[in-house]
Amino acid sequence: MDKVKAGELIYGRNPIVEAIKDGKEFEKIYIQDSMRGETEKEIRALCKEYNIPLSRVPTEKLNYLSRNQNHQGLIGSISPIIYQNLDLILAHVYEQGRNPLIVVLEGVSDVRNLGAIARSALLFGADALVFTAKNNASINADTIKSSAGAILQIPVCREKNMMTIIDLIQSYGVKILATDLHGASYIGEVNLTEPIAIIMGAEEKGVTLETLRRSDHRIMIPQQTDFDSLNVSVAAGVILYETLRQRKLH
Repeated sequence: MDKVKAGELIYGRNPIVEAIKDGKEFEKIYIQDSMRGETEKEIRALCKEYNIPLSRVPTEKLNYLSRNQNHQGLIGSISPIIYQNLDLILAHVYEQGRNPLIVVLEGVSDVRNLGAIARSALLFGADALVFTAKNNASINADTIKSSAGAILQIPVCREKNMMTIIDLIQSYGVKILATDLHGASYIGEVNLTEPIAIIMGAEEKGVTLETLRRSDHRIMIPQQTDFDSLNVSVAAGVILYETLRQRKLH
């Protein structure tokens, strides 16, 4: 499987299983929604073991992706990046004598928002961009374009779920700051020079209640009017700018 390239689609059970076991990084695997039996169980187990998003789709979707080639009900998309280990990143940042700045995305599903956030994260000095294997935008050509290539330069981590992310981050003494519009402190009133992880929520729903309960602090951006909240990528840029501003003055 050495000839498999980033962004390439792999069709069929045997090539996909071989590529997974060969250590190829998958962005997502698409499986026919009506598939049952041993192959379905095997793919589902491998996706769980290797933390690969699995999407059940109708045959028409698979036919479209494969351009009507023989896909056997399975298509795998090779990732354009190599996902990093969050544990190792946090340890490395502390070894360098710096306070970590981690950006965590919970359910950000638009590739353009993901790309824009990656761009801001790189420009304002974030150490990593983190999200879960489920319910988040994929990294593809559109993501890379909207990030102006930044998504290829900043460490990106894909973890199993939010509780795993929060537990790991807090085990390093990093404070969780979750964005919220209710009962939150303005970002200028919060100490952003400490080791922190900023959690940005889904475009429509924001950060989930469970994550808010686990967070150390709730933060928000001051607004002149109550017209609407900022787009998640714009909000991320504002918060990251304020973080860099505070750290430059510290």
